[in-house]
Amino acid sequence: MKEENLVGTYRLLSWENRHESGETSYPLGADAQGFINYAADGYMFVHIMAANRKAYAGGDLFGGETSEIVEGANSHISYCGKYRVENDEVVHTVLISSFPNWVSTEQRRHFEFKNGNLLLSVQGLKIGNQSVGAYLIWQPLGKGSTL
Repeated sequence: MKEENLVGTYRLLSWENRHESGETSYPLGADAQGFINYAADGYMFVHIMAANRKAYAGGDLFGGETSEIVEGANSHISYCGKYRVENDEVVHTVLISSFPNWVSTEQRRHFEFKNGNLLLSVQGLKIGNQSVGAYLIWQPLGKGSTL
């Protein structure tokens, strides 16, 4: 499949993690919100956050109590960079990330389209000191789409 088949903006419908124990979890809640975009110029971005995040009491963009900062950091993930398609994988070459460990890395995601939605998955994602399989379902947005 070619890069142009991915081009567009998608809204997150679900992100679930499947553990080796058979348990399913939702790292940012069953109602997590997010967007991913694949641009025709070969760049991409993704933002995912927990729904109903608490505002910082002081309203300072770079301030906040330690507990507020920790909660904010643990309830949002974002990154951007270049992307390319290799067979049934999309490879994200990360340039900027809210998770510093991903900067200058390649993040590979299996992808497929099913029932009109984009499914992205990855095995071996480390969350909560466990290796999990992450499965994300994205709905394409187009002209006239409503959020």
